[in-house]
Amino acid sequence: MNGIQATIIIILAALLMVAYYYFCQTDEKYESYLDHPFWFGIDRKVVILLVFCQILAIIGFITAIGSWLFNPPKSGCLKDDKLFYALLFFFLSNFIWPIATKYNQYILSILGIILTAAASIWLLAGAVEEENDDFKVYRVAGLLCLCIVTVLSDGVIWSSNYVIKNKEKI
Repeated sequence: MNGIQATIIIILAALLMVAYYYFCQTDEKYESYLDHPFWFGIDRKVVILLVFCQILAIIGFITAIGSWLFNPPKSGCLKDDKLFYALLFFFLSNFIWPIATKYNQYILSILGIILTAAASIWLLAGAVEEENDDFKVYRVAGLLCLCIVTVLSDGVIWSSNYVIKNKEKI
């Protein structure tokens, strides 16, 4: 990944954090993130487990992507500029979810989750395929944590709950 691409990725990461902060705010008062309306009634004990997974995913993502910024893949499905495109796909699809959810765009919300899950799988596959790298195990572990959140937690648990809670609107 060249300097311009790395800068674009860093800017997109910062913009995504701002988007999540802005669009996940609500006019309703809630005690903590665990009680946020975007959980759509998921049992609090499950939410606590999912938040724990989210923390591991954030740490894992930063570890994997941070190490790739300085040592990009030389083999596998992320070699050459493909890492940049996978990250671009990840960040752009990830922008869809909070905006669509905030504005009750049900199909777009689920689509954003599905596309983010696909981008996460692409990143994990690239970490597994990469050959002869000292950071491989850290990248795989970190991106596996990310996939637990984006594929299983968001893609299955959150989406199915969201559809059930909004089935008459979808």
